[in-house]
Amino acid sequence: MITEQKKILAYRFLNRFNDLEKVIRNGRVYYVDKDRNLLFYYYQNIKNDYIWVNYDRIWSFFEEFFLMKEQEIQGILKDWLEETYKIKGFTPDMGFGWTLRLE
Repeated sequence: MITEQKKILAYRFLNRFNDLEKVIRNGRVYYVDKDRNLLFYYYQNIKNDYIWVNYDRIWSFFEEFFLMKEQEIQGILKDWLEETYKIKGFTPDMGFGWTLRLE
């Protein structure tokens, strides 16, 4: 169970990612920061219910700082993605742990 205080702190952390740029390329939808570093992506035309989230920059924060379990992290990220980017129907998952820059 996520407390209201944890949720508030989680959203404060996630607010730094509220202005990502959407890039569509090769059947994938990417969201990148101002330096073009990838934060999350999903497949556009393939039946896949997952949105892959950068482990190092987002996912690990919830594991290490809040000691959250996978389902709790998924819940926070799912709500944030729906509210911030209107992305619905996907389950967040830790997809990659490296810094990838889209040029």
